[in-house]
Amino acid sequence: MRSRRCTCLAIIVMTTVVMFGFGGAAAADDWETCAKAWGDTAIAACTRAIGSPRFKDRDLVRLYYNRGIEYDEKRDYDRAIADYNEVIHLDPIYAKAYCDRGNAWRNKGDLDRAIADYNEAIRLDPKDAKAYNSRGIASRAKGDLDRAIADYNEAIRLDPKDAAYYNNRGNAWRNKGDLDRAIADYNEAIRLDPKDAGCYKNRGVANLYAGSLSKALADLNQASELKPKDAYTALWLDVVNKRSNLPSHLPQVIAQLDMTRWPAPVIRLFLGQMTPDAVLAAADDPNGMIKQRRVCEASFFSGELRLMQGTKENAAHLFRLAATDCPKTLIVWSAANAELKALSSSP
Repeated sequence: MRSRRCTCLAIIVMTTVVMFGFGGAAAADDWETCAKAWGDTAIAACTRAIGSPRFKDRDLVRLYYNRGIEYDEKRDYDRAIADYNEVIHLDPIYAKAYCDRGNAWRNKGDLDRAIADYNEAIRLDPKDAKAYNSRGIASRAKGDLDRAIADYNEAIRLDPKDAAYYNNRGNAWRNKGDLDRAIADYNEAIRLDPKDAGCYKNRGVANLYAGSLSKALADLNQASELKPKDAYTALWLDVVNKRSNLPSHLPQVIAQLDMTRWPAPVIRLFLGQMTPDAVLAAADDPNGMIKQRRVCEASFFSGELRLMQGTKENAAHLFRLAATDCPKTLIVWSAANAELKALSSSP
């Protein structure tokens, strides 16, 4: 996030001191802190600087933009959007503000507003690979996979060395059920960034449903080594271990996981410490989007447990719930569809 901020900060700060004299040193300090610090410290400094009569026009654009990014980092999307609105009001051709506001709308679940902002960002700066990538993410969330892939293609054309773009295109191919193309994109993402645990996890799940348990096991073990505290990797690795007739690894890794946060209830389900109904109750959250995601994951992994226990009809029912209700950006959505396809073709 911080890399998107204004450059040549030292020169700007010195210019501010010269312009306002040493009596303006406090304002200059707030300017520098707004640009360099993080979290609440940055927000407080940005707010003081915004309220100062010393900063106007282009300076206010930078201050609002920096504060908006900090609110974004805190997932305070309403305040972030309000700050991006100010940036756009002051500078209507600031392409990155549209892109970042689009990200905030997307995180709030308003995909149409997000795409409208990405469209404007791309119109203003048609060479911004990040804007195409972001629009691809929103299009995939809407289920428009062809448009998403087209945007990822353009992002890759503009910036072929960014592993995230290949990973994201791989996710779209996975959603379309084209696991060979998905795996090819995950291969390239891993070549570009061999320490990205998420890419190994994605390739591992794709290999699982492509029928290659040994490759899935190798990928998920690598993802676990790179990110040993990731609970989702632990769950997927347990699924593959059991399909490979290997013992569960969860009793050994549970000490490394944060068992106070979701998906800890799903892990307890796999360990026999919770019932599916208790997991569903634990999935409740006042944020509707968070609750939807958790309920979907509870349904999917409960289905996996039923499958392990040999109750295919119950498993299929739970997979259908996940396939119907899950956001399409979740890995369990495509996994549920793959499980249903496998169950329909099994004797």
